[in-house]
Amino acid sequence: MSRMTTLMKTQLNNMNEASQRAGGLGTRLDAMEYGATLVAPSAGTLTANLPVVSYEFAPYIGTATKCHAAITLTDAIQTITTAITNPDFPRILSVKGNDANVAGDVVIVGTDINDDALTETIALNAATEVFGVKAFKTVTSIQVPVYDTAGTETVSIGMGDKFGFPIAIPNASLVLAKSFDGAVDTGTVTASATVPASVFAPAGTVNGTKIVKLWFLSI
Repeated sequence: MSRMTTLMKTQLNNMNEASQRAGGLGTRLDAMEYGATLVAPSAGTLTANLPVVSYEFAPYIGTATKCHAAITLTDAIQTITTAITNPDFPRILSVKGNDANVAGDVVIVGTDINDDALTETIALNAATEVFGVKAFKTVTSIQVPVYDTAGTETVSIGMGDKFGFPIAIPNASLVLAKSFDGAVDTGTVTASATVPASVFAPAGTVNGTKIVKLWFLSI
């Protein structure tokens, strides 16, 4: 056959990434035909494409009493196992006292989205709602501290509007797209090496019917 022109070899060389990593398809074909010295392939690593996961849910809005209504504190530490409402979707929880004297730790025990055991300790801050950082699928017990002033203090357990991913998201850039109620959402991804602490906070206001949808790479 007629020998390729320089232009023809260049076009073949630049045809795709695999050709370029192989040292140039056009150059190698020409060398096989006419015995020229081959160019050594360039170094590099080829990796199979990672699957894209689509995850959607329609959560209700969280409140400071959504998981458990106000618990009256006593002079002993209490572990509550009744009247607990589990989250609709895995999400962070909160604790809130009713006055300036409420202090101490609340220990929440339950499971994450994969049904693995999960525990989180959240420090009370008087009457300010304090949010945790782990997404709970279920809550099996709530430990509350003792009172400061008898007969006057309560602690409620709420739900926040940050929702757990089904896998760990170690880098926020793995989340390729976010939508809320059918439109692009500018919500915030909190990345973590663990599943429970990998959460997403939509920019839109959830109401139980509007759909949050996330597309991310599974690694």
